[in-house]
Amino acid sequence: MNKKKGILRNAAEGYFAAFALANIGQIAAVDIISLVLFLMCFQLFLFAEGKETESALSADGKKLVKGYSSRNRRVASVILGILFAFFYLAAEHGSLTGALENRLFQMIYLLMTGAGLFFLFYRGCRLLLLYLERRSLRISSIPVSTDSPEPALSLQTKLFLFLLLIACWLPWFLYDFPGVMTPDSLSQYSQAMGLTGYSNHHPFVHRLLMQLVTSLGNAVFHDVYAGIACYTVLQMISMALIVTYGLQVLFRRGAGKKLCFCFLLFYALVPYNGIFAVTMWKDILFSGLFLLFVLSVYQLLPLCCEGRRFGERPGLLVLFGISGVLVCLMRSNGLYAFVFSMPFLVFAFRRHWKIIFPLQVLVLAVVFLVKGPGMEAFDVAQPAFSESLSTPAQQIARVVYEGRELSGEQKELLGKTVEYSAIADYYQPELSDPVKALIQYGHPEYLEAHKGEYLRLWVQLGLKYPLDYWNAFVDQTKGYWFPDAPGLLTNEGISPNELGLSWQPVLRGQAVTKIVEILSKLYTIFPLYGLLYSIGAFTWAAVFLFANCLLNGKKENWILYLPFFAILLTLCAATPVASDVRYAYSLILSMPLLIHAGLEIAGPLPGANAKKADRKENSRKKSPFQKISVPKK
Repeated sequence: MNKKKGILRNAAEGYFAAFALANIGQIAAVDIISLVLFLMCFQLFLFAEGKETESALSADGKKLVKGYSSRNRRVASVILGILFAFFYLAAEHGSLTGALENRLFQMIYLLMTGAGLFFLFYRGCRLLLLYLERRSLRISSIPVSTDSPEPALSLQTKLFLFLLLIACWLPWFLYDFPGVMTPDSLSQYSQAMGLTGYSNHHPFVHRLLMQLVTSLGNAVFHDVYAGIACYTVLQMISMALIVTYGLQVLFRRGAGKKLCFCFLLFYALVPYNGIFAVTMWKDILFSGLFLLFVLSVYQLLPLCCEGRRFGERPGLLVLFGISGVLVCLMRSNGLYAFVFSMPFLVFAFRRHWKIIFPLQVLVLAVVFLVKGPGMEAFDVAQPAFSESLSTPAQQIARVVYEGRELSGEQKELLGKTVEYSAIADYYQPELSDPVKALIQYGHPEYLEAHKGEYLRLWVQLGLKYPLDYWNAFVDQTKGYWFPDAPGLLTNEGISPNELGLSWQPVLRGQAVTKIVEILSKLYTIFPLYGLLYSIGAFTWAAVFLFANCLLNGKKENWILYLPFFAILLTLCAATPVASDVRYAYSLILSMPLLIHAGLEIAGPLPGANAKKADRKENSRKKSPFQKISVPKK
C-alpha cells in the first residue's frame, strides 16, 4: 500500500514538473513532447526516492547514516526548492501565465508552474546532497596520513601557472591594446591626467594608482599609449599572481591536481577572464583583492579550529588587514560587505576575538582616515546623493511610467527636482542611469535639502502601488539572483571619447575579428558552458554550496560565503544595471574557492601531526626551563 502511495505521489509530482517544463519551454498541451517530459520526470523522481530509501537502510537492514542526516537533508532541500522556485517565478512570472487573460486563471497557472518548479528543484537538490553525503562518508573512511608533509606547489610549478595565465591573456592585451577603456575608465583617466577635478564617484585610491602608473609609463616611454599599457600590464600581472596564489592555497588544502587543473582552465580559457584582466576598471582589482581577503580568512580558520595561535602565521594577519583596507577603498560596497561580515568573523574566530576584532577596527580606522581627512586634503568631491538612489528612483519612476494616479502635491514635489513629464521617457527597467541623470540635470540640491519629504513620497507610493515597486525591483536586479544571460559583459578597445585616445590594436585583421566574434558567442550556443556567463547561476551555486558546507562538509567554512552574499545584497539595494558581470566579478573570480570550501570534507589536514611535532620541538628548543640531567656521582 505504501509503495502504491509512493508511486501515485511521484506521478503527481512528475505531472506538475512536466507542466512547469512545458510552460517554460512553451510546449503546447497537445504536443507529444509533454508526455515525454512527464515520463522523464516521473522516472527521475522514482529513482531519487529509491536512492533515498537505499541510503536509509544498508544491506543488512541497519541504518547506514544517522536519522538526523536524512531529516536535515530533506529540510535543506525544501528550503532550497522554495528559494529557487521563488526566484524563477519572480523573474519570469510575466511569461509564465500562458495565453490566459483571466487573473484567477493566470494565478492558478502560475501556482501550478511554481509547484512543478519546486518539485524539480527539491528532488534535484536532495539527490545531489545525498550524493555529496555519500562522497563525504566514503572519503572520511579513507585513512589520511597526518604525518605526511603538507602538499605544496613547487616554485617551478607556480611560475609555470603564472606564465600560462599571462600567455593565455596576452592575445586579449594585443587585440585590445593598450587596454580596454570604457566611459568609466576614460572618466578616471581624465582625472588621473589632471584634465578634470578629483571625484570619489570612482574610487580615489584606484585613480591614484592609475595616475602613478600611467605617469611613470609616459615619463619612461614618452608615449600616452605606452603609459596606459603599463597600467594594463600591471593589472594583468597582479591578477595572475592572485590567481596563482589562490590555486596554491587550494592545492595545499587538498583540492587535488585534477580539480586545480579545471580551475586553471576556467581562469585561463574563459574569454571574459582574459578581457577583464586588460580592462581599466576598478571592479577587476577589487575582485582580486576580495579573493585575497577571503583566502586570508580561509587559511586562518584551521588555526582557530585547532586551537593554534595566530602568531604562527603572522603573514595571514597582515594579508587580512591590507586586503581588508583595499577592499573597503576600492569600491563602496566593499566597505559595506566588510562591515556586514565583522560580527560574523568575530563569532567564527571567537577563540581569538582579542586579535581579530582590534584588527577589524584598525582596518576601519585606516579606511575612514583615508576617506575623511585624506580625501579632504586632496579636495576630492564625493559622489552625488542621487547615486545611492538607484532603487527608490527606479520604483518612483516605474509608478509614473505605468501611468498611475498621483496627487497634485506629489507631482509638484517631483517637479521641484526633475521634469515630471520626462520621467516616463527616461525610465528604463534594467538601467537606472537615465533616471539618475534626469535628477542630476534637474535640481539635485533640492532633493538633498528635502530628503525627508522624498522619503515620505517613496513610502506613500510604495504602499499604494506595491506591485509596481516589486516589478521595478525585479527588473533592476534579477540578473544577480536569476540564471539568465548577462545584460552587460565585456567591451573592446577604447570607447569614443573627447580625449583624443583611440584603439591601437596590435593583433588585427579579418581573421582575428572573426575569432573574437566566435569566442564571444560560444556561450549562447552551448548550454552548460553558457552558465559560466550567468551571474545568477553563480549565485545559486554559492547558495547550494553554502547549504552543503553546513550539511556534509567543514562547517566552519560557512563564514567564507557571507562576504559574497553581502556583495550581492548591496547590488540588489543599489545596482545601476540589472545584470553587469563586472559588478559581481568578485563572486565569479572566487567561485573555485567556494566550490572547494563547500565540498571540503571535515577531518585533519595532511601534515597536521608533522606541524604539531615541529611546534613542540621548537618550543622545547626555545624553552629556558628545560630539565638538565646531572650525572650521578
